Amino acid sequence: MSVISGTPRITAVAINKYIRKLSEPIMVNARLLGVLKAKGRITFNHDSSDIRWRVRYKRATPTASVGYPINVTFDLPNRITTAVLPWRSYVLGEAIPKLEKLIGRNDDTAFPRLVENTVKWMMEDFQYYFQRTLYADGEGGTYDIHGLESFFGYSGLVSSSKVGNPNDTYAGLSTALGGLGGALISGYYPEGVFDPEYAAWSPIIVDWDNSAFDVGTSPTWGSNWRRAVRYGRTWLQALQGVDPDIMIMHPEMERAARDATDAIAELQVTAKSQVVDLGIKTLMFEGLEMLSDPFAPAGAVYLLTTDKMELMSMQSQLVELHKTTDPYATDTLMLDFFGNLRVDSPAFFVKLADIS
Repeated sequence: MSVISGTPRITAVAINKYIRKLSEPIMVNARLLGVLKAKGRITFNHDSSDIRWRVRYKRATPTASVGYPINVTFDLPNRITTAVLPWRSYVLGEAIPKLEKLIGRNDDTAFPRLVENTVKWMMEDFQYYFQRTLYADGEGGTYDIHGLESFFGYSGLVSSSKVGNPNDTYAGLSTALGGLGGALISGYYPEGVFDPEYAAWSPIIVDWDNSAFDVGTSPTWGSNWRRAVRYGRTWLQALQGVDPDIMIMHPEMERAARDATDAIAELQVTAKSQVVDLGIKTLMFEGLEMLSDPFAPAGAVYLLTTDKMELMSMQSQLVELHKTTDPYATDTLMLDFFGNLRVDSPAFFVKLADIS
């Protein structure tokens, strides 16, 4: 008895051949999304009603004990609070009407190619839009995910300091200095002395145009960026004991940084890292991976501690496809995302901005 081998209705060769005929001058690579994927910071199948986590923002203080009898005070300090973020969703729909399906129907591969190409474009469009939202401000009545700008709001400079005065709300908690309690004891933030809770939810926003970083009479980002980056890293390490692993910025900021470095030293291309292994080229500055992202806001530079951030999805994949056919034989295709971006605390992150 002869055996009839199964034949796929449409071959990958036919699809790829068709797609190669397309000219796509609009495509842009998703860099920050790629970093999160490379670092294993995208998680799936969350099912809670919201994103809720406990934050320890205060420390107990031992007291010196001298002689006998020992005098001990047993306090019940409140060292923990709760941060809460809502879930956010995005949808993208497209229809393939019956008329479009009827055209060219004598070609067995016409309709499968049509569906394949439609889904491909939808995925690219979704990714193009979604990548920009990773920098969005999800607070203040918007329905965007809580991107990086959700906690980097500021009001001028801290007096006598080189950093912006944090003035935002993230996950229901104030990022303002002293917003969770505590007090400044001496000096100024971040170089002064203060209670741990005073800046436990406050990001470091370095004013790269500050006169303290000037190396010439006409300071620019190109002339100041190395000192500003070192300052942000130094105080992130001093206050939180963490070191950022990724510096991401708008391409124009990277170009200016590279041009300004030419006369001093050449920034080396990173030979091997999780991000490079994914196909994203990066540069290396004093052990910090540096890359540009065309979706980053103009003039923005972020120092990211990636193990303190997480892109969370309620579904089994980041974006899911749903297909139905209505009574008029129109095929409807829908992509959706349900999730949010969460960081452990804004205090683990640095932004460089022109504040003055």
